[in-house]
Amino acid sequence: MSRPETGSPDAPLRANVRLLGEILGRVLVEQEGDDVYRLEERIRLLARLGRRGDTGAARALAETIAALDLETQAVVLRAFTVYFHLANIAEQHHRVRRRREHEREGGAPRESLAEAIELLRHEGVSDDEIAAAASRIVVELVLTAHPTEALPRTILEKHRRIAQFLDELDDVRLTPAERVQRERALAEEVTILWQTDEVRSERPRVVDEIRQALWFVEDSLWGAASALLAGWREGLPGSPLRFGTWIGGDLDGNPNAGAATVSEAVERGAALVRELLRRDVRALAASWGMSTTLVDVEAEVGAVDLPAERNPSEPYRRRLTAIWEKLGDDGYASTDELRAELDLVEASLRSHGGARIADGGLASLRRRLDVFGLTGPALDLRLHSRQLRDDPVGTMEVLVEAAGLQRRRGVEAIDTLIVSMTHSADDILLAESLASQAGLHVTVVPLLETIDDLRGAEALAAELLERSPREALEVMVGYSDSGKDGGVVTAQWEIFRAQERLAWLAGERGVELTVFHGRGGSAGRGGGPTYAAILAQPPHAVDGRLKITEQGETIAFKYGLPGLARRNLEAAVAATLLTAVPDRVAGAPDGARETIEAVSAAARALYRSVVWDDPELPRFLRTFTPLDELALLEIGSRPASRPESSGTGELEALRAIPWVFAWTQTRCIVPAWLGAGAGLAAVPTAELRALFQDWPFFRALVENLEMSLAKSSMGIAERYLGLVGDDALAMRVFGALRAEHDRARDAVLEIVEARELLDRHPVLQQSIRLRNPYVDPMNAIQVELLAAWRAGDEAALRPLLRSIAGIAAALRNTG
Repeated sequence: MSRPETGSPDAPLRANVRLLGEILGRVLVEQEGDDVYRLEERIRLLARLGRRGDTGAARALAETIAALDLETQAVVLRAFTVYFHLANIAEQHHRVRRRREHEREGGAPRESLAEAIELLRHEGVSDDEIAAAASRIVVELVLTAHPTEALPRTILEKHRRIAQFLDELDDVRLTPAERVQRERALAEEVTILWQTDEVRSERPRVVDEIRQALWFVEDSLWGAASALLAGWREGLPGSPLRFGTWIGGDLDGNPNAGAATVSEAVERGAALVRELLRRDVRALAASWGMSTTLVDVEAEVGAVDLPAERNPSEPYRRRLTAIWEKLGDDGYASTDELRAELDLVEASLRSHGGARIADGGLASLRRRLDVFGLTGPALDLRLHSRQLRDDPVGTMEVLVEAAGLQRRRGVEAIDTLIVSMTHSADDILLAESLASQAGLHVTVVPLLETIDDLRGAEALAAELLERSPREALEVMVGYSDSGKDGGVVTAQWEIFRAQERLAWLAGERGVELTVFHGRGGSAGRGGGPTYAAILAQPPHAVDGRLKITEQGETIAFKYGLPGLARRNLEAAVAATLLTAVPDRVAGAPDGARETIEAVSAAARALYRSVVWDDPELPRFLRTFTPLDELALLEIGSRPASRPESSGTGELEALRAIPWVFAWTQTRCIVPAWLGAGAGLAAVPTAELRALFQDWPFFRALVENLEMSLAKSSMGIAERYLGLVGDDALAMRVFGALRAEHDRARDAVLEIVEARELLDRHPVLQQSIRLRNPYVDPMNAIQVELLAAWRAGDEAALRPLLRSIAGIAAALRNTG
């Protein structure tokens, strides 16, 4: 029986991981037998010793795995995969627990609203100035179905249940019998998890992706958003938070998306929100027994279309019942219509001694309505620029369907049309013209995805404003394809520069600018801590308006638990508040542009020489990594390559997500650092250290590099070289990658003045060190399975796909 530990802050986490590991061990024995359990423990020990430099253990590990038959390899893989699922749950739960402990101690938690307000006051910003800034805040988080979430909803629901039991076990009031009961329930969930296949048997349909996103809304965001808004409104005005989604409306290269999925997304979102509101209204109606025999109530409150004998002395209950029925009949024409009824109820309560009631359950209901309206997350449409010209019939079919949905649900149901691979103002004007012809009222947003297009952002925006003047301009910057195009260093710098120029242009023209950040989950696609990323943007680029994608596995990682969801929502809102205070965001230090230009130029030259100038790189990638096999992992409705790019080269057609996903599986994580070594080596270290200290942009860039390099393992990646089948090619390409990896690592260590990566972040460093030895056997088994599958062994496919999902869970990054 496990009891909570005391002592260091991480003691409860270690206790949770140990408890879950012990339960998994028992389940493994029950399901697979003692021999398998002992084998798993031997492999785990050899992996740990090998990581410590024991070459004999490393050799024994390789020999042990090579000697296993296919069935045993599959079981060992599952054991490690489930272990990582459980460890991830424990870590997520621990973050929530630490946040609560910090709040109980009376301090302002890191990256919280309280901390942001304290910081502003300390800098001399008055409360009136803070309130003025807060009134302008708009933070919109846009959920996408980019295929990087390797886990089906069934398993995500198991994770939620296990986290709930860990939370209950934290209760010191539990009796010994109650604690035993919770641990038995945990064991039941782990057994179910063991018997549930983490690899889908069928590719999800778009409607399945819609349902999965709405599950997060119902299970987590519905409560977390309301809780955040309650904290915001304790001292700040307005309603800063919005949600959007691409799921069902993202037609860029997805032949499975179209008019039908656009309708499905909007109608399912609206239906879910109505049901959630009905649930909340019903709970209020059941609770509110306020009677006119005891308190006055405005007569209009009870004047609803219900039988007179139904709750005649309880007008609030009558009104809520009428609202509940009208929601069930989909009878509200707009969110404002429902809001007006709630205004009436609130005014009556406040006039007749019910202010506390108005500030309780009714306020919670109103906050949810303020965030989600009656439609749920607003659906964005996305079309490729070539699609607008090459398929006018299909495009108009979608736009006409969207216009009909707007008439039925309101313009807030669909408010944005993104044009991916925008190359000119003509692309945007064409999209606006087509939308107008269809009767669709949307903001058309250029998505800039290549280095050249980012460099041309100012010229494009200026031409657009001249040819079609407007008061507001939204521009989306794509981190994924720009990173694939020019490497992570150049992509980040060109996105920064594009925002600077756009902000200057918007200020000059008196236009309100919103930059929409298309960030992925991994560092190679713009991922990394959101709070630091927001504060690393140039002056006036955010300025209180943030729009950002939440993609794939990051949705579950950030919003899978209600406590985590609240924390991550608050971090985004708090950082955005800091950007809204005039002149608070400092520009680049003197000389910084020249320095980073030199870094970027050298980084891009190295990156392009390795990736784009080597005609053999695609062959190396396909054989060295499980790139082709990723297409067999049924994790998304969208193909791995763009149909619009079918006439281009293999690498050009490949999407950024599988590009990153494949490299990550081998532990290279190449897109997150390739070019950085050459770039940083081009400038004296003293200059880079000064920038790291003084410039949030450069600090965020270096810290993301540091994290990615710490997660990578070139020694493990080397095991995949035998799959290439061409020793000269393997040695040439991998030799260049290893040299650049080592150069990047050494440069980062020099800049941060540390002996080991992440020395300044010991918790994260320890987490990665503890994980690495358990991932290593999974990679070793994956190499064996790839060889077997490519040699024609059909039975190797299912275990191979499980290895891909398992390594993704272990690294907590896919694409």
